[in-house]
Amino acid sequence: MHILEKCLARVNAALAVLAAILLVVATVIITWMVFKRGIGLQSSWELETAIELMISATFLASPYTLTTGGHVKMDLLDTWLSGSAAQWVPLLPKVLACAVCLYLGYAGLDMTMHAYVTGERALGVWQPLVWPKYSTVAIGMLLTAAQYVLEILRAIGYREQGVDHV
Repeated sequence: MHILEKCLARVNAALAVLAAILLVVATVIITWMVFKRGIGLQSSWELETAIELMISATFLASPYTLTTGGHVKMDLLDTWLSGSAAQWVPLLPKVLACAVCLYLGYAGLDMTMHAYVTGERALGVWQPLVWPKYSTVAIGMLLTAAQYVLEILRAIGYREQGVDHV
């Protein structure tokens, strides 16, 4: 399990770096678009490209955000409960979030395959292929689900039971 955690942490960190790069590129593109409009030139592709990059960055950064504890938590309920309820209540949102991420990852994979096979393009002037954007949904959500599985295993004390070689 320790090796799996390390590999997943490295992949999540690499995707977070990629997401940060995509956000920087989107920021530069938006700045360029504002400058062009300011001097009276028309823009055609800038806004669409920046939106595509920001959507991709959001999904690719999701697993890293979970790894670093950046996702929303329900701490108030934890403080009110005691005993065994306090141990199991935090597990429920993790299980539900994992299920949602698995569904979104599967749906993203299905959308990616369909868009790739059909050559589907986005609406608008630029009309890029949509399968690369959809693939970031699948990758981000499936890796977030994998991270949730690790979080769930930690929450139930999997490593404390001496099973550390999975």
